[in-house]
Amino acid sequence: KLERSSCNRAVGVAFHLVVVVAAMVDGLWPPANQHRDGDSDDDMPAAPPEEQDEVEAEQPLSPAVLGSGRGTEPLLAPPEEEVAGLEGDAAGARHGVRVVEEVYSKSCEAGSNTAMDAVRALYPHWSEFNANTEMGRRVKWARCSNDWVYGELSTGSFASLIAGTGPIEGDGRTFVDLGCGTGKVTALASLHFANVLGLELQIELHSMACALAERFHSLAENHGVRTGTMSLHQADFLGHLSQSWTNAAGQHWWELADVAYACSPKFSKETMAGLDDLAALMRPGAYFVTVRHPLQNSAMDEVWRGEAIFSWGRDDLIVYRHK
Repeated sequence: KLERSSCNRAVGVAFHLVVVVAAMVDGLWPPANQHRDGDSDDDMPAAPPEEQDEVEAEQPLSPAVLGSGRGTEPLLAPPEEEVAGLEGDAAGARHGVRVVEEVYSKSCEAGSNTAMDAVRALYPHWSEFNANTEMGRRVKWARCSNDWVYGELSTGSFASLIAGTGPIEGDGRTFVDLGCGTGKVTALASLHFANVLGLELQIELHSMACALAERFHSLAENHGVRTGTMSLHQADFLGHLSQSWTNAAGQHWWELADVAYACSPKFSKETMAGLDDLAALMRPGAYFVTVRHPLQNSAMDEVWRGEAIFSWGRDDLIVYRHK
């Protein structure tokens, strides 16, 4: 009996090890969003992630649920009423947030899957790492950085971003989202800013953002929510993997922005250095907001730092003001 029991325990342990190894091969272990010792923002992915389950289609909420306020996230600080007061009608701002939550309820999951699908699509060209071609540059970008890793700022924590920048003078205020993904933050910004610009490198994410923005504007109009003008473009905000974006007057994003935001926790050192250089070109008094990684140029003063909630957990939101 003792021999049989020891044998059974050995078989059980061996089976557990086989399951764990199989899960590791399938990319299912360790669990998603779990911290692993040695994680680095600059780790090179050796190969694209494995397939994930498709995201089920979004189901719109009824007008009754939309108006009830159920499902809204608790704000960190300051209170929602205080932030909305910067823009005028607090009730309208709160209702606008509910519209954003309705439209973008599954945007993070969908955006993450789409971003990984785009990287997986490059796998047949993985050996073109050093080729001086558009495909070679994209493969090198995907392999040598984690810039493509997707995540979003929570709806409630956007209030902290707005509070960190403080009141901004002028009627033609412009918010720029660098690497806007599915466009959730651009939609939130449109509740506070007259003009909102979103730049996204990956065409698949850009297409998704355009579709969600159309739905957002339609629902906002139906519920009497006033929004600023949203403009979404497929472009590299550094101008390395695509031509630099300019508006009809030839102005770049750093010339237009009153507030620029980059969801940057996984940005490489090279990407952060590029943002540093362009942030220094912004007009005096303009703000630049980063996540986790600080700016290093002397033209920007850090004016606020606080903890915010993101799709991966809590992280530092850092606000800078151009001198």
